[in-house]
Amino acid sequence: MPLRKRLSYKQARNTALLTLVLGFVLSTAQITIDLLDMERKTDQLVQQVLSTLQEPAAEAAYAFDQALAERVLTGLFEYRPVYKAVIFEDFGNQLAAKERPQAEGNLKWLAETLLPQEKTFSIPLIIERHNQNVGEMRVSIDRFLIAQEFFRRSGVVLGTGVIWTVALALILVVMFYVSITKPFLRMAGAIAEVDAAKPADRLLAVPSKHADDELGLLAKATNGLLQEFDRSLVERQRVEGALRERETRLSGIMDNVADGIITLDEDLRIETMNTAALDLFGYGPGEATGQPFVTLIEERDWTRVAMALMACLRRADDDRRRDSRAEIQGRRRTGDVFAMAFGVSQMRLGDRRTAICVVQDITQRKRAEQALRESEERLKLAVRATRSGVFDNNLAKGTHWWSPEFVEMLGYDAADAGNADQLFAALLHPDDKDNVLAQMDRYLAGDPGDYLALYRLRQRDGAWVWIEARGQALRDDGGRPLRFTGTMTDVSDRKRFEEQLMYVSTHDPLTGLPNRTLVQDRLHHAIAHAERKGTCVAVLLLDLDRFKLVNDSLGHQAGDKLLRAMAQRLTSSVRAADTVGRLGADEFLIVAEDLPDPQMAARIAETILVGLSSPFVVDGQQLFITTSIGISLFPGDAGDINALVRDADTAMHNAKAAGGNGYRFFTPEMNEAAVARLSLEHSLRDGLEQNQFFLHYQPKIDLETMQPVGVEALIRWQHPEIGLVSPARFIPVAEETGMIVQIGEWVMRTALAQIREWEAKGFAPLPVAVNVSVRQITNPKFGERVVQLCAESGVSPELLELEITETAMMSNLAYIADTLNEVRGAGIRIAIDDFGTGYSSLSYLRRLPITTLKVDRSFVAEATTNADTAAIAATIIAMGRQLGLKVVAEGIETAEQLEFLRHHRCDELQGYYFSRPLPAAELEARFLRRAALAVAS
Repeated sequence: MPLRKRLSYKQARNTALLTLVLGFVLSTAQITIDLLDMERKTDQLVQQVLSTLQEPAAEAAYAFDQALAERVLTGLFEYRPVYKAVIFEDFGNQLAAKERPQAEGNLKWLAETLLPQEKTFSIPLIIERHNQNVGEMRVSIDRFLIAQEFFRRSGVVLGTGVIWTVALALILVVMFYVSITKPFLRMAGAIAEVDAAKPADRLLAVPSKHADDELGLLAKATNGLLQEFDRSLVERQRVEGALRERETRLSGIMDNVADGIITLDEDLRIETMNTAALDLFGYGPGEATGQPFVTLIEERDWTRVAMALMACLRRADDDRRRDSRAEIQGRRRTGDVFAMAFGVSQMRLGDRRTAICVVQDITQRKRAEQALRESEERLKLAVRATRSGVFDNNLAKGTHWWSPEFVEMLGYDAADAGNADQLFAALLHPDDKDNVLAQMDRYLAGDPGDYLALYRLRQRDGAWVWIEARGQALRDDGGRPLRFTGTMTDVSDRKRFEEQLMYVSTHDPLTGLPNRTLVQDRLHHAIAHAERKGTCVAVLLLDLDRFKLVNDSLGHQAGDKLLRAMAQRLTSSVRAADTVGRLGADEFLIVAEDLPDPQMAARIAETILVGLSSPFVVDGQQLFITTSIGISLFPGDAGDINALVRDADTAMHNAKAAGGNGYRFFTPEMNEAAVARLSLEHSLRDGLEQNQFFLHYQPKIDLETMQPVGVEALIRWQHPEIGLVSPARFIPVAEETGMIVQIGEWVMRTALAQIREWEAKGFAPLPVAVNVSVRQITNPKFGERVVQLCAESGVSPELLELEITETAMMSNLAYIADTLNEVRGAGIRIAIDDFGTGYSSLSYLRRLPITTLKVDRSFVAEATTNADTAAIAATIIAMGRQLGLKVVAEGIETAEQLEFLRHHRCDELQGYYFSRPLPAAELEARFLRRAALAVAS
């Protein structure tokens, strides 16, 4: 064994390390005390030397005697630590001075570290007879000479500590080796020599000196363990012999029983067949081994037999169900079919499970049973009625009986079958007892029809099983019951399935919350309850803000996890009596009932918003999710379920339109707005079909030349009834309904046709900018379609510019990056509109094929009045120029704004200061035909 692995070495090493640390601490303390004492003694000695020379130095200063002052300093330098001394007379002039080099050595740096301050003493020179101060003497001490004695003493202290620690470690190694390692090595060697076949023949010797210590106890425990192993080996040999004898006896029994016995492996293939089974199916010894058991069964019975076999093999050891038994059709080797009784049970062979099948030829018995059924109608009725268990109450004799198989199925002894009345009363569920007994009494009292009851019985293990009881009563001529008999069937699986089916049909499978059906049912009950008590019911409809971004960026799996976490957070944020349900996607609905006043709904909404303010952790990422909440009230807003949900939805959309992360109550004005919006949507569709749209064009002016260098195409809608409709009103509706795709393509096609018309009239080519929505760009064929429109109109792609807002671009960056690259590759320019209002970063600007930045009009409007806004606008212009992008300022309305943009060298300008959006003909007259631009009034 290596030295480093021995217990003696480990213990000695640990003790030596501890001693070394302790010695280091004590030595350090002693050295520190010595250092302080050295400084104190040095100061005292210098003061004594100076005091002896103070009087002659004072006389020399008083008489201005330089010779005497020189002698005083010579005497002072007899003290070796002094390396510099100066005597000043009372006017501050130097009377005498002397200096010699400081001592040098390898440890001088340590001396300067320990004594960081230079030792300098200043002594006033006083003539006592005149009580007059006549000068000053200054003396400097060499720190290294003072520290040399300290180093010597410290070396002795440290050296002594190291020697003592090493000596202690050697002593401990020897002592621990003799007392620990050596006895353990002897014991290990003795254990290695033990015979595994006869462990008790060679026990460990216990030395007398270790009889009462830990080594002795370990040796005795080891001897006891070896003796126990020896007894176990003897017992194992005895059991193996008995097992072989039992297997021989069992083999003889199997070959001599009249019933056929077949064992199957886990794949339902034949392993063994006894002599009776071979004779029954017509096989010789070993001929059927390995064949599928299906070869012995008629085809129509195979499914039932396979299910019984698989259920038997999968049955747990503690399953108390009876072995499967059935009467089926067997098939002999010759192909003949015969009636066969079939039973299967499970046998464990180690970790492997084997099915044991017992078969009998019951052809004769089946014939006899057929004859018996024809002659005994009562037996036929009992056989038809019996499915799981049979009960028989002889009311005339007062006896009550259950079939033993049913009693055993419940886990009780079959002997209890004769005490069915006591068993029934003891096992019946307390909640079912009164109803079942009353139903039975009513039936026996003369209720027409058959008896049918559903109740729960307790099994021995404490579990409850659902029982469906069917029965009939035999009555005398007066209608009095004489006998009451019937069947009892375990329908627990059916009840569980029904409950599960009910749960699935009323709950959301992802979150486990009530679904729309269950929420509407609870809302119906809440309204009915509120009508009776005169209280209030609130419906809160929640829609998560920007949930689509989570699915798009992290995947739908993360989105599902977030929805589950959201469901838990919402459930914990509301009252226990409130219902939280999921309507679908990212919409949740809360029914808050029994509210004393409507403002209670606002407090619930505020609690929900506060509860959602902390981040959700999904796949190791923190997600901050907000929600928009719409609230409708009963009876204030509506009186039926659908209207309440509709009103809450309207209020929710208003909360979302206000920026999200808030709540809104429903008001009649909201309903009017919703109706108006629906009407606008229908009109928008008509406008597309009837060509009610047209374009206006606003010029973009070059800062240097003040000439138009491009125009922006802006859509207008002339409604036949309400007149001109603002784009701010109908564009959001077009976005939500998806009609923006058709409108956007119409705008692009019309703008390209206008460019072609201007070229035909001889005007110089002028690029036209067209606004596009995210819905258009996310279409996989958008780039191909734009290039196709340019080709169809005969317009160069370089004369077309696509404008997309910054917020829309960044929220869908992953989907539109490839499309933008495709469009830019065709020569079409790309501009970010309303730049500065979103959350772009420099890395995104460099990553995307952007050609133009359009500074949002809000920055231009406040640039001349707000210093912070002016700084932001200037930064955007400088950043765009630094990236090589064309920068366009929107919304210029004053000369001061123009001067600000000229000062910061913005490339292009656009706004009412130059021109409002104009029809094509007016634009031609005012701008395209002029050689120089006059500022529009």
